[in-house]
Amino acid sequence: MFHPLFQIIIFALIVQGHALQFASDPPIAKPGCQDLCGNISIPYPFGIGKDCYHSLPYAVTCNTSLSHPQLILNKLNVEVEEISLDSLDTHTIAVNIPLQRTCSIQDVNISSINLRGSPYAFSGVFNSLFVGGCGSSALLLGKGNKIQGGCTTACDKSHTLTNNCNGRGCCSIPLPASLDFYRVNIFNFGNNGTNKCASIKLMNMSLSANKVVDPNLIELAVVSAVLEWKPGDSTMPSDDPNVYCYPVADPPGNYNCYCKSGYYGNPYLPFGCQVPKECKGCKHGCSKEGNGYQCMSHDNHNPYTRLIILVVVGGSIGGLMLLSGNISCIYLFIKKRRHIKMKEKFFQQNGGFLLKQRLALNQGSNDSTKIYTTRELREATNNYSKHNILGRGAFGTVYKGILPNNKVVAIKKSKVSDESQVETFINEVVILTQINHRNVVKLLGCCLETEVPLLVYEFVPNGNLFDHIHNDGSCWLTWEHSLRIATEAANAIAYLHSAASMPIIHRDIKSSNILLDDNYTAKIADFGVSRLVPIDQSQITTLVQGTFGYLDPEYFLTSHLSEKSDVYSFGVVLVELITRKKPISWDTGLEDRNLAMHFISSIKGNQFLDIVEPQLLKEASQEQLIAIARLIEQCLSVKGEDRPSMKDVARELEGLQKKVTHPRSNQGNASNNCLPSHIAGPCIQFFQDEYSSRQLNFEKDLIIEMSSPR
Repeated sequence: MFHPLFQIIIFALIVQGHALQFASDPPIAKPGCQDLCGNISIPYPFGIGKDCYHSLPYAVTCNTSLSHPQLILNKLNVEVEEISLDSLDTHTIAVNIPLQRTCSIQDVNISSINLRGSPYAFSGVFNSLFVGGCGSSALLLGKGNKIQGGCTTACDKSHTLTNNCNGRGCCSIPLPASLDFYRVNIFNFGNNGTNKCASIKLMNMSLSANKVVDPNLIELAVVSAVLEWKPGDSTMPSDDPNVYCYPVADPPGNYNCYCKSGYYGNPYLPFGCQVPKECKGCKHGCSKEGNGYQCMSHDNHNPYTRLIILVVVGGSIGGLMLLSGNISCIYLFIKKRRHIKMKEKFFQQNGGFLLKQRLALNQGSNDSTKIYTTRELREATNNYSKHNILGRGAFGTVYKGILPNNKVVAIKKSKVSDESQVETFINEVVILTQINHRNVVKLLGCCLETEVPLLVYEFVPNGNLFDHIHNDGSCWLTWEHSLRIATEAANAIAYLHSAASMPIIHRDIKSSNILLDDNYTAKIADFGVSRLVPIDQSQITTLVQGTFGYLDPEYFLTSHLSEKSDVYSFGVVLVELITRKKPISWDTGLEDRNLAMHFISSIKGNQFLDIVEPQLLKEASQEQLIAIARLIEQCLSVKGEDRPSMKDVARELEGLQKKVTHPRSNQGNASNNCLPSHIAGPCIQFFQDEYSSRQLNFEKDLIIEMSSPR
C-alpha cells in the first residue's frame, strides 16, 4: 500500500492524462441542434425545434429579426438572458420580466406570470421585488392571499436616488423561496403632482447594485429576474463516470445532475461531460474562465516539486495497477478533507471561537448551551426531510429534530447571512441562552459549521396560538384559558423587557409566535428580529421590521423602536383573543381591514360587544369584557408614551384571571348569544368620553395607511 500523499500525486497524473484524450468542445445541445442564440447558450433539455427540446416547457425560439438576436422562452413568452447548469443545488434561468405600472388611486392587485404546473419557480435566493413611487404601499401576497412581505415609498423634492431602495422613492421586498405565483397589492397615497404612479419590477438584486434610479424605475427595466428550473424526467443516473446525479424530493423519481470536477458540458446529454479542447496540453489541469478555459499555472517556486514528480513517475509504473484499486478511496479522502476545511471556515466566519470565549466567561451557561455539529443536526432531521418541517417564514425554515438522547428539538435554518453582524449575533446567542423563564422558548444551542448558523430550540408540541384561534379544527380556547395564556405571554414579555441581563425588545410579537406546550402553557418564540437594548437607552433607531397588522404605528413612522412597540403588538393579540378575527382581513372594506382600527371604531360607535366572539359573551362576565377592552384601548394608543408597560399589562391580566373561577359556559346560558343592547350601551360609554379629546381622524388615517406598511 502506497503512502497517501504518494497515491494522491499518482491519481492527479492519471486524471491529467485521461483529460487529454478529448479534443472537442463539450456538447451542450442535442446533436444537430442550434446551441447559440446571439451569445446565449442553449443547453438541453432546452432547444429550438421539435426534436431539440425535451418537452414543451423547455421549448425556446431565437428571434433574429432584431439587431441583437433574442432568445424567447415559449412557455412564458419572456426573453431569456442566460441558462445555467453550474449550480449543484438548483439550475437557474435569467429572464427579463416586464416592468409593471399603475396610476390608480384605489387598491390595485397586480399579478405575476403564472408558473404553476411548470418546471419553473421564482428564486428567493437571487430576487427581490422592487417598488418605485412617491407615496405607494405594496404588499406581496402568496398562496391564499398570505402576506409574504411589504414596503412603502415616499419622496422629497429631489427624486433622483440610488438603488438602496430603503423607502425614499424606491423600496424592495425579499422574495420567499420557490414561489410559483404571487400578487402585489398597491395602494397609492402620495399627493406629489409629478409622480402619482407606482412601478413594480421583479429582478436579480445583485444586478441592480450601484445604479442610480428614479422612482419610475426605468433605469432598472432591463435588469433580469432569476427563475429556478428542474430537469423533470429528462434524465436519470447513467453509466457516465463523469456525471453525478442525485434525487430531488419534488417531484419524486427525478434527478438533478452536474459534471464532476474537471469536466465541463451538459450532464443531461449522453456522455455530455468532457474535458474541453482548450485544456489539451495543460500539464496541471484547467479551469473555466467566463465562456472559455484556461490552463492552471504550475508552482515553480517549490524546488522539490519537479523531483517528486520524476521519482513518482520513474519508480511507480509497477504499482499503477495496485493504485487503480485505491482511486475511489483517494477521491473520498480529498472530498472529506475539503468538507472539513469548509466547515472550519464557516465556524470561524460565524464567530465560533468568539462564542466559545463568551460562553466560557459566562459561568453556568456552558451547562445548558451546546455548539452542535452539522452531522448531529443532519441526522436529527433525517437530512432536513420535508416531512420534518414545522413551519416556514420569510427568513428561514424550522425543522423538528430528534437528538441521539431522544430529546426532541426545533432547528431553525435561516436563509441569509451577514458577516458584518457576527459579533451582534454572538452577543444575542449568549444573552438568549441565559434566559430562564418558563414562558419563553429556550435556546439550547447552535451550529456554526454551515454558511448560515443554525439555531436549536426546545420543541413545543401544541402549535401556536394563531392556529388555535383561527383554525376551525383546533381545540376551542375558553375565556379562562385565553386569559391564562394572555397572562403567561404578558409576563414573559415583561421579563424580556426588564428582568433579563440586558433588555430585549422582541419586535415581532404576534399570535403565531406564542407557542403552546403539552399543557397549553404559553411560550414566546422566534427572536429572529429581536434587538438587545443597552441599559442606558430607552429606544433604538432601526430599520422597520415586523408583521403587518401587529406593527406599532409610532415605530412605523419614526423607526424608533422601544419596549412600547411590543406593547402595541400584544394589544393586537388581545383583540384577536376576544374577537377571534385575524389582524388583517381581505374580505372586508378598507376601513375594516385592520383589526386594531376596527376595534377602535367599534368602541367609538358603542359597538364593542358586537365584535366580541359570541361564545365568549356567554363565558365572560360583562365586567371582565369591559376591563380587558379598557386595557386593549391603552395598549393600542398611537403614542407609545400613552401605553402601559408590559409589567402593568401583566398585572392587569393577573387581576382579571383571579376573578375567573368558573367559566360561565357551564351556567346554562347557552341560549344568550350576546348581551342585550340596553346593558351593553351604558357599560362602554366611558370609551366615548375617553376618545372625545383624542385625534380620532389622525389615528384612523394612520392605521389605514398601515394596512399596507413597509
